[in-house]
Amino acid sequence: MGSVDHLPNATLPPFKIFIGYDSREDAAFEVCRHSLLKHSSIPLEISAIKQSDLRAAGLYWRDRGPTESTDFSFTRFLTPYLAGFHGWAMFVDCDFLYTADIADLVTLLDDSYAVMCVHHDYAPTEATKMDGVVQTVYPRKNWSSMVLYNCAHPKNMILTPELVSSQSGAFLHRFMWLEDYEIG
Repeated sequence: MGSVDHLPNATLPPFKIFIGYDSREDAAFEVCRHSLLKHSSIPLEISAIKQSDLRAAGLYWRDRGPTESTDFSFTRFLTPYLAGFHGWAMFVDCDFLYTADIADLVTLLDDSYAVMCVHHDYAPTEATKMDGVVQTVYPRKNWSSMVLYNCAHPKNMILTPELVSSQSGAFLHRFMWLEDYEIG
């Protein structure tokens, strides 16, 4: 199936965006949110993915590991679940700054993919990252920083609280529930 027609239209439902939230980065979250809203020509529904709220709701229970540099290291993968496994939704790390209209990205959505992201080849040069957390190198490093999820895609239906609370970081961040051709 080809591209989906997602041209700006007041009758379309708001495009769902989930921003990873970490209380240590509240200002970054607000800047990301504001920059999305400031430049958007389409309605947006922006939500924070707050680990504390997910824990309180019984939707996330894994212990924090030594390689997790943010509260949303793994909760980001609940995006399709939080969107009700319906339509398209975007997850983005809180340290993004948008200077263009998100509608331009929405016009690229393609239902033939389960997820769409930037396929960059990133090889960190530092031994540590944010707050002194050990930097790990792995395939598809940082691909999960901004992801467009086809929430209703059958392969994304496994992204439940149970799976996200139990699967390895490698499984999640490398999109191992998907075949390569399902990643746009």
